[in-house]
Amino acid sequence: MIYSFSLPQVSVWVGFGLFLGHAWCLFDYAKCAAWWRSFPRSDLMGGILLTAATAWASWLAGTINLMEYTKYRPLFVLGVIGLGVSSWLYVREFIAVRSLGILLLLGADVLLDAAFLRYDAARLVVVSYAYVLIIEGMFMVGAPYLLRDAIDWALVNPVRGKILLVMGILFGLLLMGLGLFVY
Repeated sequence: MIYSFSLPQVSVWVGFGLFLGHAWCLFDYAKCAAWWRSFPRSDLMGGILLTAATAWASWLAGTINLMEYTKYRPLFVLGVIGLGVSSWLYVREFIAVRSLGILLLLGADVLLDAAFLRYDAARLVVVSYAYVLIIEGMFMVGAPYLLRDAIDWALVNPVRGKILLVMGILFGLLLMGLGLFVY
């Protein structure tokens, strides 16, 4: 196991984050909708998210057990940093979406690591959510324009957007409830 988080901790914190993020967007819907429409092409958010993704991935490369490749650890860390810098320099189109996709892939690992070797059926909620994050992350990295299209679809009608936000709030509450009372 790479991370030392328990399933209840992960479930409560992820649920709390989902709850807060969706509730804030529901509270200030117009401002949030405008922000999400501008997000895919945002260089500022791309830089922030790419820095976070590069730092997280280089931390992982510097700390995980590499077995027979441990002697090459500095090269792996340098390679990750080099990928982050070269992504910023040469892959600027939709860099915010691509960086968010990388963070979703890294975050899904935390969820799966917390659910590892748990045999209760309720863990499948977190595991299923992790695999949804993995699929979303792969699409964001490989076809980032699809997030722009999904945002346009979700925000074409305020009722649709608010229904999706309420669903996110309810899922966040479900994860918090599972973390506090079931796991």
